[in-house]
Amino acid sequence: MADEKTPDGEETPGEGAVEKAGRWIADLAEKVMVNGVGPVTGSVTWAEDRLSRRQGADYRAPDDDERRDPEDMKDDIDAVIARLIRESVAAAGTQGFVTGLGGLITAGVTIPANVAASLAINMRMAGSIAHLRGWDIGDPHVRTVAMMLAIGMSAQNVLASFGVKVGQKLGEQVIKKIPITVIRAINKKAGTHLVAKYGTQRAAITLAKGIPILGGIVGGAVDAGATAVIGRATDKALRDGTLRADEPK
Repeated sequence: MADEKTPDGEETPGEGAVEKAGRWIADLAEKVMVNGVGPVTGSVTWAEDRLSRRQGADYRAPDDDERRDPEDMKDDIDAVIARLIRESVAAAGTQGFVTGLGGLITAGVTIPANVAASLAINMRMAGSIAHLRGWDIGDPHVRTVAMMLAIGMSAQNVLASFGVKVGQKLGEQVIKKIPITVIRAINKKAGTHLVAKYGTQRAAITLAKGIPILGGIVGGAVDAGATAVIGRATDKALRDGTLRADEPK
């Protein structure tokens, strides 16, 4: 059985496959969104680079007092997000890029490299969209929301995980007040999904009773088409600094 890392990075006995997978995907979200991995830059760096290319001389960095309000940059932000989604779709559909990236992030987990790479591509995309829509992806609570959307979880199910009814909105400041133990529980559910999908047959059977919180990974891979769908759904869910989901029709 694997060991669990403490906050100091040391390992303690008692971590199972589910916990390990949950910790791995949360760590992956932090690496990809905050710092980047391999040839992939972090979400904020990527988003701001594309925004600066769009705005040219009018561009101002996030910490610049002269930076315009997001509402005043709506057309630019909409255009940049559309570009980020297109670039992510292209990356997800490039086998050589996906294979190379996957090899950098699968150490210690039994997840196919192409699947891990697709998850990383979608997480960076979701983090970039969240940033441009006014969310602070430096906060682990916000990263969990973006991670859940990136894996293919619907906005309705994300809201339900936080105890919010469909049709209501959940603001960033409220999300940040949720106990970290709840966030860890959600990460564990993500681990349940990963192990059930990509672990041994016995693990899949054992974990079949786990909460089916995540969806969208079909046939063992997240393809370019799924990346496009996830990008649009993430943008729709995170506009105006609130997590929202439409009432079912």
